[in-house]
Amino acid sequence: MYKGETADDARNRATLLVENMLQRPDQLQKVEQYKRRVQRKNLSVEAMLKTAMQSQLDGVRTGLSQLQSALIDLQEIKSGLTDIEESLVKVPELNKVLQTCREEYLRHSQYAAAMDNLKHIFTVPDSIEKTKQYIADGKLLNAHQCIMDLENSRDDLLFELHKLPHQNPNESRLLKEYFADMQTLSEDLGKQLWIILQRTLNTVRKEPTQIVTALRIIEREERADQYALSRQKASNFLPPGRPKQWRKKAFEVFEKVVSQRIEGNQFEDRESNKNWLIRHLEVIRLMLLEDFKVIKSQCVPCFPPSYGILNTYIDMYHRNLSAHNVKLNYESWMARALELEEKEWVRPEPPQQDGDAHYKTELPHLLHDMMRQNLDVAATISSEVQAHVLIT
Repeated sequence: MYKGETADDARNRATLLVENMLQRPDQLQKVEQYKRRVQRKNLSVEAMLKTAMQSQLDGVRTGLSQLQSALIDLQEIKSGLTDIEESLVKVPELNKVLQTCREEYLRHSQYAAAMDNLKHIFTVPDSIEKTKQYIADGKLLNAHQCIMDLENSRDDLLFELHKLPHQNPNESRLLKEYFADMQTLSEDLGKQLWIILQRTLNTVRKEPTQIVTALRIIEREERADQYALSRQKASNFLPPGRPKQWRKKAFEVFEKVVSQRIEGNQFEDRESNKNWLIRHLEVIRLMLLEDFKVIKSQCVPCFPPSYGILNTYIDMYHRNLSAHNVKLNYESWMARALELEEKEWVRPEPPQQDGDAHYKTELPHLLHDMMRQNLDVAATISSEVQAHVLIT
């Protein structure tokens, strides 16, 4: 029977099926064959039903077993949570009991930090003298390592003092004064680095290792800055002199050198040569070609990829050259305006007069218009160039 089929419907359908199978006399001989075929089909269907039922029963049995296991686990978790809640009730009391242990731990951690830094504390004068000699001998990496060791010792001790519940400002002040010469050494080392970076385009051709050394020190200091700032967020402690921002200072040095190279190539003026501007711009063009050959072939391998030194130099040259050209146009226009104004006042005819018969000059209006036009032109380049033009 099919699903939803009544017994009468099934009987009628079976009757119709038998009639179709036994329409001729010779088919009566195959009745037994048909009967066995139907029996096999029934057996097969029964076997499939038994298998399906067995599978369903196995699934139900497995599900019940898992539910039983989950119930046991939930009971164990509930019991564990109860134990935890009972234990947490005792935490405030433990906090009071362990206060003495906490104080002892803090005291011993300070002692441990002091013991680790004793060798640096007792040898600070010797280390400072050794560092001075390293700087004088040009051994900048060794000098920087000594300075970093001294800074770490000072910062660790200051940090331990910072963690004390009752801080004594005099102790921090005395410690900073004891390490004061180290700060001077750091500044001296920085000056040596800036001198090297000022000569980058020349030094990189002859002694590129000097450039690499300077950049390694700058990157070390950059990492130290990042560590100090991250610790400040966690503990509100920032060591003296941090962040140094030496990478930012390095880019400022590069920018200043580019500006000086562009402005330092003006060897003539309007009075000495009427084509002075053409000659000046040609000298700058040749200098730029030579500089960028050096930057691309020599500087790029020496600088960290994060500096993007080629594009950085392109931006700096573009910015400073634009500002320089605006300045040249301004100075040239100003000289010409003053020259014409002078001729206006020394000619035989009287100067212009206003409505009150007072002599007047158009120079202030011309200067105002000229400044506005120069600022508009500078603004099309960048806001930095506009500010530079306004200041100069």
